[in-house]
Amino acid sequence: MEEQKASWATKINYGMGATGKGLSYGVYGKLELFLLTVLHIDKKLLMPLFFLEKIFDGVNDMAMGIIIDNTYTKWGKFRPWCAIGAVTNALMVVATFGPPGALRSHPVWLFAYITFFYVMWDITYTPVDVAYYAMIPALSSSPKERDQFATIPRLFSGIVGIPMAFTMAIAAKIGDGEGQDAWGSGLFRLAVITSVIYAITSVYSAAMTKEHNTAPPPPKEQRVKFSLGDALRILWNNKQVMVVVGVMILFNMANNLTNGAGVYYLLFVVKNENLEGMLNLLKGAANGVGLFLFPVISGWLGRKKVYSSTLLLPCLGYIAMAIVTYTVPTQSIFIPLAAATFATCIGYGSMSVMQSVMLADGVDYGEYETGHRNEGIIFSMLTMLSKLAGAFSSLATMITFSVVKFGGEHAVEATPLAQKGISFLMYVLPPVLLLAAFALYRGAYKLTPERMEQVKAELEERKAAVAEGAAV
Repeated sequence: MEEQKASWATKINYGMGATGKGLSYGVYGKLELFLLTVLHIDKKLLMPLFFLEKIFDGVNDMAMGIIIDNTYTKWGKFRPWCAIGAVTNALMVVATFGPPGALRSHPVWLFAYITFFYVMWDITYTPVDVAYYAMIPALSSSPKERDQFATIPRLFSGIVGIPMAFTMAIAAKIGDGEGQDAWGSGLFRLAVITSVIYAITSVYSAAMTKEHNTAPPPPKEQRVKFSLGDALRILWNNKQVMVVVGVMILFNMANNLTNGAGVYYLLFVVKNENLEGMLNLLKGAANGVGLFLFPVISGWLGRKKVYSSTLLLPCLGYIAMAIVTYTVPTQSIFIPLAAATFATCIGYGSMSVMQSVMLADGVDYGEYETGHRNEGIIFSMLTMLSKLAGAFSSLATMITFSVVKFGGEHAVEATPLAQKGISFLMYVLPPVLLLAAFALYRGAYKLTPERMEQVKAELEERKAAVAEGAAV
């Protein structure tokens, strides 16, 4: 079976699209902290906003997948949305972190402003995020190169995102005032800088990346139009993609909880804000190690063993993190905490590649089962499920903070009860979710490399038969 391969220029140009995107998302990841500690918005308002908007945006992602699969342009069906989404999304990031000063003394109007731009951020992020990762199967049919295309953007965003490891320290430095007083203006200035880079790199990547493993658009009268009902049937009938759906929700919930609780953990449990930058650098390095190890070790041990290991390794890191928190004095905690964090994030780095590869195989399997190739619809699950997981993790965070009376309408202080709540989100709930993901994967996922070779061989035979019939 002849495989369509991509040049290294294509791989680098594709990776460039993740650079500014990663920088911008690094700032946006501090939105919850910004709303709770800078704007002091009531958690009773934020809880339904975060949850309901993420549910809406999950449906929006699926709708975007349908739009992509119905898109036919000379630029392809992915790249136009990467450029359009990035430019509009960059503007929304700046607006979200820059509410007018006059609104800050009017809680109702401030909440309305944040609600509008929070929803608009998600709506504009959807086109670039769905289209960017849905492009992977169209860039190459080689399993090895698909591993590379799933790894490269995370490598690029990880390298240029090194400064984002020090987000709060940078915000405090470039903001007006000292400490927490500087966070608001500092985060806004960072949003402006990273958004400009985001727009430039995304447009460049969209213009320069070349698709290879894709057919030319059919005549208008032969084009198949997909509706929301079609999309739901495609996903429901592809049982292996549904297994990936379950694994991804659980994985992303665990990852979101740890990332979201991490800054609170360092500021209010460990009580050392200076550790944030160094630990974030280690997390980035560990993710990079996981990214590199995934394609290498997959070739040695096979994907099934590697997938299982990446789901279990973070659990060991969480156990170590809990032991360190309760047994090591604060002044000596950095090295053992760094070791626990490193072990946890190696697994997360590998898992981030794993989910893209599993969905790419799901695209081929879906074409094998139905005769239609639906990259947009299937890869919309990548972002949709990430956001649904974000909805549930935000809900869990807000409920926990309400129970322990921390942040928002309550004082931002580290009471013993608040520390327990933050620790629960940091290293108790995440491993439970990962163990559930492991059980689902081992019990239900059947797309082994051997099975995928059979699927691809059958697809090539079908294409050859169609070509031969057309020639006759």
